[in-house]
Amino acid sequence: MSSLGLVSVQTKTLLATLIRLFTSPLSGSRGAQNYFKDVMFAGMRAQLGNLTFPQERGLNGDTTTDVYNKFVAAKGIPGKSLTLPSGTQAHWLGDESAKDVFIWFHGGGYCVPSNPGNMGFLLALKDAMVAQGHSFAVLVLTYDLAPENPYPAQLRQAAELMHHLLEVEKRNPSTLTIGGDSAGGNLTLALFSHILHPHPDPSIPRVSLSSPLRAAILVSPWVSFDLTWDSFRTNAQSDIFDGRLLKRWSGGFLGSSTGDKYSEPLTADPDWWRGLHGLTSEVLIWGGGGEVLLDGIKEFYWKIKEGWVNGGAEGKKLTIVVDPRCAHEEMIVHRLLGYKTASPSEKSIEKWLQARL
Repeated sequence: MSSLGLVSVQTKTLLATLIRLFTSPLSGSRGAQNYFKDVMFAGMRAQLGNLTFPQERGLNGDTTTDVYNKFVAAKGIPGKSLTLPSGTQAHWLGDESAKDVFIWFHGGGYCVPSNPGNMGFLLALKDAMVAQGHSFAVLVLTYDLAPENPYPAQLRQAAELMHHLLEVEKRNPSTLTIGGDSAGGNLTLALFSHILHPHPDPSIPRVSLSSPLRAAILVSPWVSFDLTWDSFRTNAQSDIFDGRLLKRWSGGFLGSSTGDKYSEPLTADPDWWRGLHGLTSEVLIWGGGGEVLLDGIKEFYWKIKEGWVNGGAEGKKLTIVVDPRCAHEEMIVHRLLGYKTASPSEKSIEKWLQARL
């Protein structure tokens, strides 16, 4: 990693942050929820828009396993990992013998590992469920990162994990909830697509469900690689990144592939999602009113809902929540910025999940 290049990125980040310190009061409703977040998001946009892949790794760490080990050590909580036959790992937050398990796929454009904010959000979610008397734990997949491991490597690992939980551990699908943020939401949908329409790559394990999963939660799901949605303009000053980052990440993720219905969910027509209610009893889609991906998320909701209802499912079992002025995966960024208490968006997800356990 070029130290000179990183200094240049840091200089741009500092400059953008300093400028926003003075201009934030002029942004009005176009900016983030509060002054602190508005200033921090300006710096994040500058940083994320200018980093290279090696620089991202240098700042974020090499793997989700590294992030997890540091997180549990810092929190003073026990760490426990599951290693699959391929060597792929998944990590527990909570008791691995818990009755209800939340399988989580992290975001980061498939190109960077999870982060402490993501882990903090998941730990708080687990603690909230346990405090309500539920036997509940979170299992976080460490998938291989692009661009070294392009699509469909991550789908192969997600399918392997699900196959293991169902066929080896013999867990009842009704005790499993699945979800993810951003690229993790993309991966959740890719796994559903694979179960409904087995992927043509024979190396991806087949997955079958004897009954629907308890629920699926998609936080700011990355469903479209199109950068021309109007929300990229209207939310340009309220989100944590812009199209520069997404273009770099989608290119790294797809590699030589042109993409398909598994890698870019919005390209699938509504009929593709018929039968989804046989895989999950309910779906929650969360989007931030201030995120650049919002228009794509809304369009996806209407498309998947058409398939959901036409397949014979109740429309009310597919829910979308758009929290005003919230950035991309706001509840995770909220924790990443050091907030010790849950944001309203985090509490809304807790409440939704609690009602379904």
